Amino acid sequence: MKKYSIIFLSAFILELASTMYIKNVSDRSAQMMFWASISPFITLPFAGYMVETKTWKDRIKLAVSQALGYFLGALVVFLITYYYR
Repeated sequence: MKKYSIIFLSAFILELASTMYIKNVSDRSAQMMFWASISPFITLPFAGYMVETKTWKDRIKLAVSQALGYFLGALVVFLITYYYR
């Protein structure tokens, strides 16, 4: 259960970080280098757990937790940008 929550949290944070990276690129801000440099470290759990997993059932569970993390991260970004324009 711990690895699923780590994958979920990593996907959630990665979605927020990638949105901040895109925002800073469009604003031509130097902060984009920070967001670009931390993204590979946020994705480390994805690679580690996918390689470690032996069965397809477990891989599907990891993919579902990753998808939920991305979905909720995108939802948070949508709600923040929609209500604070």
